[in-house]
Amino acid sequence: MARRTSGGSRSVGAAAAAAKRHGGRPTIAEAKRRQELLLDVAGTMFMTLGYDGASIDAVAEAAGMSKRTVYAHYADKSALFSAVLRQLIDRWLAPICRFEASRDALDATLMEIGRHLLSSTLEPSAVRVHRIIVAEAERQPGFGRLADTEGGKRAVRAIAIVLQRHRQDLRLADLETAAAQFMSLVIDHYLRLACLGVETGAQDIEGCVRTAVDLFLNGALRR
Repeated sequence: MARRTSGGSRSVGAAAAAAKRHGGRPTIAEAKRRQELLLDVAGTMFMTLGYDGASIDAVAEAAGMSKRTVYAHYADKSALFSAVLRQLIDRWLAPICRFEASRDALDATLMEIGRHLLSSTLEPSAVRVHRIIVAEAERQPGFGRLADTEGGKRAVRAIAIVLQRHRQDLRLADLETAAAQFMSLVIDHYLRLACLGVETGAQDIEGCVRTAVDLFLNGALRR
């Protein structure tokens, strides 16, 4: 999976140039593109400068928009960061939907889910966002609640749907709790290392996921 250094593929400079090419009253489609561009630019700025270092004024200037336009959509910096976080969560979790419909063996499906979750979690952008959420947890607890509700719980539900299809093979009473535990096995240790600046190489992801899947299934499968 390609690594991203921002919420989108555009740099701040490229995004600003794109914004300045448009004029007049935008169509609905164009307004949507501008909002996506604004969030891409804001995401880049938050991840580069941190939460305290970024400002709505600077984001507006970098995106080639007026401050009035930005404030019309986002009341303050916390609202803007929350919107960036939602956009990133949607992008990271979009592939999870295809696993819900998978008819592959449970082992193979959990391997696919694990690869996606761990690769996405260890993207530089994801690690930077996680650091911001943790750093701001006392002042802005809503960021963590948003990440848990719209990110973590969505992923858990998707994994639980997969487990439900194989329920006859499992000795689990609470599939959502089991799904959360599987996700922790895959992610938690390596995310902690990444936040401390210790990298897990792409070549190591397969082994990490294989170990997590084996450990989970050894405890979950009927014998």
